[in-house]
Amino acid sequence: MGHLINERKESITLTNEDANVNYIGLENIEARTGRVVSFLPKQGDEIKSTCKCFYKGDILYGRLRPNLNKVYYNDRFNEGVCTTEILVLTPILDMVNPIYLSELLRTEIINKRIAALIKGAALPRVAMSDLKQLLLPIPSLQKQNDIAKEILKKRKELEEHIRLAQQIPIDIDTYITTTYR
Repeated sequence: MGHLINERKESITLTNEDANVNYIGLENIEARTGRVVSFLPKQGDEIKSTCKCFYKGDILYGRLRPNLNKVYYNDRFNEGVCTTEILVLTPILDMVNPIYLSELLRTEIINKRIAALIKGAALPRVAMSDLKQLLLPIPSLQKQNDIAKEILKKRKELEEHIRLAQQIPIDIDTYITTTYR
């Protein structure tokens, strides 16, 4: 994997002058899907520790308890910060499609390979140096792009299904209020 990505090491300590910061913690990355959940911008003084910077197109990889499989491809925020328990990966675009790579990192087979690299019992982590040694199935860039198009299509369908499921309680409330007045 080392020839497919670079690690973004840029970090920052925020102050009370920093407003509406796009902060991503491990709790904001849904396990196995990579969806951002429970996200609200934060004030700089709410974030007490040093953060890593990320930009649009980066992949955020949860290195703490990697078996939870928290991998987020950032196609949403122009810039933001995240906990230092997240590795910020910058894909080398002439080698790998970032959508394909982030989805590949979420697969069970690759997650099992990564789990074998974990060090530490109380707070299990994977090191960037070990992650870079990981062997990945990388087809041609054209094939990756084709797969990425399918992934995007399915992710759009997923978001629509989630939206419809979230509408169900509202529809039931409306039914109850109009039927049982």
